[in-house]
Amino acid sequence: MREWVMAAALLLGACAAPAGPAVSASLTAADASTTLLVGERLTMETRHPPTPEGSDPLVVLTLRHEDGRTLTFNSANHAPHHVMAQRPGGALAQIMGLFGEEAPSLYSATERDGAPFLCGPEGPVALGLYETAAGQIQIVGLRQEIRFETRPDGTEEALPYSPDQVCARLRFQRG
Repeated sequence: MREWVMAAALLLGACAAPAGPAVSASLTAADASTTLLVGERLTMETRHPPTPEGSDPLVVLTLRHEDGRTLTFNSANHAPHHVMAQRPGGALAQIMGLFGEEAPSLYSATERDGAPFLCGPEGPVALGLYETAAGQIQIVGLRQEIRFETRPDGTEEALPYSPDQVCARLRFQRG
């Protein structure tokens, strides 16, 4: 019995810990409003835990404030609505002010360590992230998920997203 309990504890611990190598980047605020909201620097860490064969890859994104507080997000690339929201010119691109061929990434909040440093005491529900080839990073905090409805012709369409539900617009430079 004791061996079974120990094996179960090790298995649960392995599931809880984000696996895979972490890639860390220092982000420097690119404008005054970003500096006022989160300070001069954040650290962005990404992990790619192993996923079952045939599954969409999972990306775990952690933003770390200089004082040690963290916000963690998982890639939102599994549900059809999440995929539709992230396409070029899609709902997330429009919310972020990207109207060309840019395809931002959507992340759903999973956990935090300490008080959130984005979007007030509740923190963001979701995050939009877009990075240019030159290392410029735009992050948008969202207070609610992007919602969709089925039109009479059967197609899915994003509902209008209120600007009041955008709780942070940040610009950084990687490096």
